[in-house]
Amino acid sequence: MQFGTLTRLLYSPRLLLSTWQAGPLASAQCSGLHSTASLSVTSSTPVKPKRPMNAYIRYVQGIRSSLASSNPKASPTEISKLAAAKWQSLDQASKVKYEEEYKREQAVWLQKNAKYLSQLTDAQKEEIKLERQQRNEGKIKREQKRLLKELGRPKRPMNGYLRFCLKNKPATGLSKEENKMQMKNLGMQWRRLTDEEKEPYNKEAEADMKRYQEAMKQWEDKMLSSENVEAVRKKNVLLPPSPASAIAKKGGMPVIEKPKKPASTTARP
Repeated sequence: MQFGTLTRLLYSPRLLLSTWQAGPLASAQCSGLHSTASLSVTSSTPVKPKRPMNAYIRYVQGIRSSLASSNPKASPTEISKLAAAKWQSLDQASKVKYEEEYKREQAVWLQKNAKYLSQLTDAQKEEIKLERQQRNEGKIKREQKRLLKELGRPKRPMNGYLRFCLKNKPATGLSKEENKMQMKNLGMQWRRLTDEEKEPYNKEAEADMKRYQEAMKQWEDKMLSSENVEAVRKKNVLLPPSPASAIAKKGGMPVIEKPKKPASTTARP
């Protein structure tokens, strides 16, 4: 306890100020204290300032608890929809108030963020850049997955090994480590099976894969004819549609032609 009290006294602003005013020797001591503190700060990773909420999020955060209380059976998605409807019906003067609060905090944040960025090392900047890139890639993948689900893309069937695991996985409600160990044991069991024992699982998988490929072909033709080219696998975008989707020729699928080589104007000898 005495050590803690001494530490607080040493780093008291009043003490530092009085020491600085005491004389050359005290000034040197004070300078030493400040240099030590600055070294401990610069050697650690800077703390990124939190970006302020925009006007809409600020409004929603203020009314979310009351909406949840008045609608106890509503899901979080339904609460968000109710909040969005209230924002739409909010008068312009109230919206301007939230906007002004956001702009004030945004101005302060820009200054703090500029200082934060100036304190980062090259390695830290590269790490932040990589994390941002990974987040963006993850967001794109989630959006693509959501789009494909909405468009009704056929689900890829399980292979023979996964079918074996599904049939022979008795335990449920396991922890992550326990489930990992169970899958490892199933993998060992699968490797010990003979080809004849694996055949029923693999045959089921092959039959389902044929049905899946046919369903995918029909689905992709449908996507091309409805101008949903972004949902089709890249290797199939430039393939001509099947006769069942001839409507794609009328504008559903973009026609990409190879550029023609310019005619040579130099006469051959």
